[in-house]
Amino acid sequence: MTERAAEPSGPLIPMPEKTPAALRVAVGRLAPGTLTTFDQHWDEAMRQARDAYTRTPPRAFVEHWWAWVGVARHPHRPARFRECERIVSESDDRAERRAAAAELAAILAEAAAA
Repeated sequence: MTERAAEPSGPLIPMPEKTPAALRVAVGRLAPGTLTTFDQHWDEAMRQARDAYTRTPPRAFVEHWWAWVGVARHPHRPARFRECERIVSESDDRAERRAAAAELAAILAEAAAA
């Protein structure tokens, strides 16, 4: 009988600096297939910033991807996060939806505190 390697329980990577470049590196390490979405989102944020003469879209971009990395860098969080999102969007049980929404908030708060 072979022993299975234990899954890591801590973060897979440290939290990066809160900059687009550092977040891009982190996304590439956590989910390389997501880089296309990251780049498209960045391009759109920059287009909106130029068109509206505002820094709000790039700031929102950084906040979104900061939270994404905060969730994705822990091995079990992304699956639980998606499950809670599914419950919130599909469940007919109000109490279950509320509990899932509260768990989503807690996961995001933990991610932001990192």
